[in-house]
Amino acid sequence: MLDDVDHRILDLLQRDARMTNAAIAEQVGLSAPSVYERIKKLEARGVIRGYTAILNAAALGLPITAFVRVTVNSMPDDHIEAGIARLAQEHEVLECHHVAGEDCFILKVKVASPQHLERLLARVRTHLSVARTVTMIVLSTTKEDTRLPLLADLRERTQEAGQTARQG
Repeated sequence: MLDDVDHRILDLLQRDARMTNAAIAEQVGLSAPSVYERIKKLEARGVIRGYTAILNAAALGLPITAFVRVTVNSMPDDHIEAGIARLAQEHEVLECHHVAGEDCFILKVKVASPQHLERLLARVRTHLSVARTVTMIVLSTTKEDTRLPLLADLRERTQEAGQTARQG
């Protein structure tokens, strides 16, 4: 179970993964060695899966973001799993979600051009027995974030909403 200090540490790391243990310690009211131990435990438990730099895709020649809805034909589960494993190896595929509803999978992709997107869609069809795809190209992005809402944040928002409701 994570406590409020763990949540605060996680929030700080999500905002700046290069933050020092001393800087985190100052903000959460612990010593740097205590923060170090907590972070190591969070890593060991799999709560923290890794650290990464967030890059500007357009600046790196990948200006097109698209979401691809994929519906596959009926086939054995092991064939679908193998196809999805191959899809996950595609560098342009940033996310692959198995979903409930009309579609089977939703992919988030970043590509250099419409031609690159077309070639990626062709490869998707070779990896899976695809009944259909529906591709939505992003025109602009208002928010794109990797940070997760933490329970402490959610509790705070719920309390704020309750206070607003009582005042209104």
